[in-house]
Amino acid sequence: MENRVLLVRAMWDNEAGVWVAESDDVPGLVTEAETQSALIAKLSVLIPELLELNQVSIDPNRPVQVALQYHGEERFILPTAA
Repeated sequence: MENRVLLVRAMWDNEAGVWVAESDDVPGLVTEAETQSALIAKLSVLIPELLELNQVSIDPNRPVQVALQYHGEERFILPTAA
């Protein structure tokens, strides 16, 4: 039995200091959390709720897997030449 895979992208918002997650596979999904583990906990609750609200049919006999892709950016300033 093959798993269904939902793709969720998480981007680090340096200004807000949180991970922001969204997905084309889960209509209406936009959430944020301060840590990756807190984000996974939120997604574990939100994804099933949003799928049900949007009447996205999920076969209860077929496992659903979430592929969470993290994207981050770190910026730093190079020292000026002497």
